[in-house]
Amino acid sequence: MTSHRTASHALAGIGAALLMVAVLSGCTPEPEPTPTPTAAFASEEEAFAAAEKVYREYTDAVNSEREGDHTVDPLSYLIGEALDGSLDTSNKLQAQELRIVGDSRVLKFSGNAVDLQPSEVIVGALVCLDVSATVVLNVSDADVTPPDRPAHVPLNVEFISSGSKLVISGSDLAEGTEC
Repeated sequence: MTSHRTASHALAGIGAALLMVAVLSGCTPEPEPTPTPTAAFASEEEAFAAAEKVYREYTDAVNSEREGDHTVDPLSYLIGEALDGSLDTSNKLQAQELRIVGDSRVLKFSGNAVDLQPSEVIVGALVCLDVSATVVLNVSDADVTPPDRPAHVPLNVEFISSGSKLVISGSDLAEGTEC
């Protein structure tokens, strides 16, 4: 009889444990639904305005860095190919003991493409950059700016969302385009 009582007690204990698990799991709240990601911008106009702001801030940061302000970081506005291209250009200038002085400025910014996806925003723009106030100097501070360099440079610029902001992901010369 002892083994029958022991088995009954064991089964009762297991049954109580299973009942407790069932009760506790029934009391667990449903997981919160995760919100569907939404595009960071409500319209193309908002995306273009944000991209223009980023490009103008980037240009200001480059100008400030050229003037010796080491508290700014123009590279923080870049990602991917744009970042790689900027680093490559800096390395080439440094290897040739050249530096650029003077300010560039944005003459015109025209948003021309936008893809507003919930998970990613891509913006394309044509930027007309005025580089007429910049010169390339060598180690002796002699002006070695190419004489045929245009004063205004048309660029196809691409921006991509990174977190909650846009960053510059690509920049190429807009061949055959006038500023």
